[in-house]
Amino acid sequence: MKFTALSLVFFIFSIVPFTIQAAKDINGVSENGFYILYDNQYRPFITFCDFNSDKGFIWTLIESFSLNNSMKAKYRKGFFQDFPTVSSFIDLQEFRLENSVMKSIAGAPGSTHFRTTCNFNTNDRKGIQNHLDYLRVSFCNFPNFFKNVNKNTCTKVDYINVQGQSCRDCSIPIHDGGNEHHMLANIDRSPDDCDRLKFGGAKGYAFGDYRLLDSKFSCSMASNSTTNWWIGGADMS
Repeated sequence: MKFTALSLVFFIFSIVPFTIQAAKDINGVSENGFYILYDNQYRPFITFCDFNSDKGFIWTLIESFSLNNSMKAKYRKGFFQDFPTVSSFIDLQEFRLENSVMKSIAGAPGSTHFRTTCNFNTNDRKGIQNHLDYLRVSFCNFPNFFKNVNKNTCTKVDYINVQGQSCRDCSIPIHDGGNEHHMLANIDRSPDDCDRLKFGGAKGYAFGDYRLLDSKFSCSMASNSTTNWWIGGADMS
């Protein structure tokens, strides 16, 4: 088979993995780990990908920060703003991809959801041992992920767990963060808004902004506790 210069370039670009799903389809990878992927401008970036913690889902890490770092400026902004971490390695205490890279991941085929975990362990095969303090949402149900609307939006979630209290296909207030703070699930407003859910003794904000600190929440139990944000979708293999 002969390749022209143009067809060779097209062939090379066609096998570039834009998502971890594509990397799995092309290279057969299926283990949690650090991977080099490419954005829609064919620029490489490195991140962590998770195949194992959610059966049937594949996830790409877009941000992770510790409670100790949660008050830094870059982690007090919504995802519509660009505050990438400048580092040659990934540290879950302080990591954030470029805004354009996040959008590239979200816009790729198969990227249908975002989720938040606490204290994801990159050295453990499953990453998380249970779904305590966990949130998973379809982009279709929360179109403000990359927008600055600066308000709570009643959002149907696939699943949420806060301190052991959980529900599926329920509606909770999610705030996009705006210029004031990180995106979050507004647990304080939940008993009065949307489906009026009460999460036991939980208080404050969950999964991003910890000005109202709840030391029983996994993401904010200790100074090195981490909040991890992901984009992904169903494994199509």
